[in-house]
Amino acid sequence: MTPELILYHAPLLLERGADAVAVRCGRIAAVGRSEEVLRLRGPGTELLDLKGRPLVAGFFDAHVHFIQTGLDQVFYVDLSQARSLAEALELLARAGRARPGGWVVGRGWDESVWPERRYLERLDLDRRLPKQPVIAMRVDGHLAVANTLALARCGRPEGELVDRDRGHLWEEAAQELLACAQPEQETLVEAAAAASRLAASLGITSVADMGGPRVLPSLQLAEARGQLRTRAFLYLPREELDRLVGLSVRRGFGTSLVQIQGLKAFVDGSLGARTAALTAPYADGGGMGELLLTRDELAALVRRAEGAGLQVAIHAIGDRAIEEAISACELAGVDPEARHRIEHLELPTREQLRRMRRLGLVASMQPNFAARWSGPGKLYQARLGPQRDAVIDPHAWVAEAGVPLAFGSDGMPMGPLYGLPGAINPPQPAQRLPWQAAFRAYTHGGAYATCSEGELGDISPGHLADLVVLSAHPCEAPWEELRVDMTFLGGELVYER
Repeated sequence: MTPELILYHAPLLLERGADAVAVRCGRIAAVGRSEEVLRLRGPGTELLDLKGRPLVAGFFDAHVHFIQTGLDQVFYVDLSQARSLAEALELLARAGRARPGGWVVGRGWDESVWPERRYLERLDLDRRLPKQPVIAMRVDGHLAVANTLALARCGRPEGELVDRDRGHLWEEAAQELLACAQPEQETLVEAAAAASRLAASLGITSVADMGGPRVLPSLQLAEARGQLRTRAFLYLPREELDRLVGLSVRRGFGTSLVQIQGLKAFVDGSLGARTAALTAPYADGGGMGELLLTRDELAALVRRAEGAGLQVAIHAIGDRAIEEAISACELAGVDPEARHRIEHLELPTREQLRRMRRLGLVASMQPNFAARWSGPGKLYQARLGPQRDAVIDPHAWVAEAGVPLAFGSDGMPMGPLYGLPGAINPPQPAQRLPWQAAFRAYTHGGAYATCSEGELGDISPGHLADLVVLSAHPCEAPWEELRVDMTFLGGELVYER
């Protein structure tokens, strides 16, 4: 049977000696030298000469909030580009004028890049938007600021993750108030389609989505309408465990585009919000963060999820939270083949990494964090001091320990070519990987982390033909000029620059 598509004169970025791929029925039929693969063509075969542009397996963003990324384009006020507190307030005020009386929801502000170097507060919002409810999430999603009208919807008592004077809400309190301003279902479907279009333009063909309970129906509707062109592996909130067990839903339940993979559990918060759990105090004050689950609670969750055939993705950033996560997995007696994951894993010790290896735990990390916040004068050094900043996001340590490594973005922002310099040319030696290992963590790593390496993550015969054409080899062109030229999903062109 002849292939439907042959890509040739396309050196495979992570393979030697091959520069052509044949595709049939959405899968890779053959890989080899151009002169060999071209012999397989038939009268209906489409031939695409890439003229030396390299080919890599579709990028797999192993940790992202996919619908939120789309909502940033169709609903939320994008505060990520605000260069000052005043500029963030102006963006919110502009949105308020466009929707008088309605909720104004902003996302992505980051005080560490502002000259004021302080959080937004309630009075800031009250002065600019006194007549409509406003909530603005910090870039990490663990801290929100609300104005007085929005705080009136918060039923939690003062001090329970709420500071009404400053208008600050952390963790569950922030998410509960954000839920009051959630858009309609149709907007969520529109956001799924927008996120999928963006993903294709970035070369992302698969994502591990760490979303909420409304993500599943939104993605399913987008798929049914033909608007979803990204494979989504879903990690639902841990509160969904009873429902999944009751329906006998196991890992892999769903379609080729939307699958339930497991559950997401939070052990701590974030460094930016000073809620990541540390063993030593923050360098700039604010205590040692918080543990959101006890070791016994997490062990019970992991044990029950594994028994139901589900993976658990455990959010643990600080060294104290990482210790609790690993100890809980030891207590639960996890099966290494279950491939439970630790998300972010920003401050592990070498000994903790050795224990992760024995347990078969996957390191799901975000190299863009190192690129954005590590180094002199940046957020991590301010929060942790130079000594801890020097060993944050230690991708090299993870690789040396033999822990499976998967790269993602956490949507800050989504984009492998943005994030990869945080591992290839990072601020700290402990973060540095060879470029081949970094690319592999952003392709095969995500596939391994979702137990889908037999279908995704490599350019191999039998694998799904999820492919990306880069504008140049990353070692032969300035990184800032590197672009995604084409993205294929199952052999179908879904993006062309």
